[in-house]
Amino acid sequence: MKRFAIIASMVLMLFGLFGKASAQFLPEVPDMKGRIIYGGNFGFGISGNYLNFSIAPQVGYRIFNPWELGVRGIYNLQCYFNRQLGNEYSHYLGVAPYTNVQVYKGLFLHVEDEIMYGIHRWNHETVKNKWYNSVFVGGGYRQYSYSGSFFYVMVLYNLSWGILKSNAWDTPYGSPILLRVGYCF
Repeated sequence: MKRFAIIASMVLMLFGLFGKASAQFLPEVPDMKGRIIYGGNFGFGISGNYLNFSIAPQVGYRIFNPWELGVRGIYNLQCYFNRQLGNEYSHYLGVAPYTNVQVYKGLFLHVEDEIMYGIHRWNHETVKNKWYNSVFVGGGYRQYSYSGSFFYVMVLYNLSWGILKSNAWDTPYGSPILLRVGYCF
């Protein structure tokens, strides 16, 4: 119990420092409607016999100017087409609660806990279904446009990547570093 109280007080002090230090650099949030944030990102890529499609809508709420809490929905499709060995498909569905704190004029720190369910098929037969949990930490930059909407770029590190290197299905990501680009309004 003592450990929890110490950690909780340290986290509150940290957010208090960010709130006081960055309040002079951030625009004021006008009203309740301005505190709710909608947006997300999507991706599409083709490389030879490989296809990747993803969509991730998000909803967030600004508790106070520099601090935001929210949740992302995730759908990701990965396909590998091979005429000789057969086609391989992976569908990932999940959610990711997140929080971020602005530290200086659009720069922010981001933490996210992503939980996804993966359905893997080879030649239309289910090979493996599995749950994945990835914890991301990182930071990014927001470029504000008219009426409070913004474009963002983040670089995240997957703390869960490579825990079991002997198993190829540990994480749906091929690298521990993830670049994410999106838009919110």
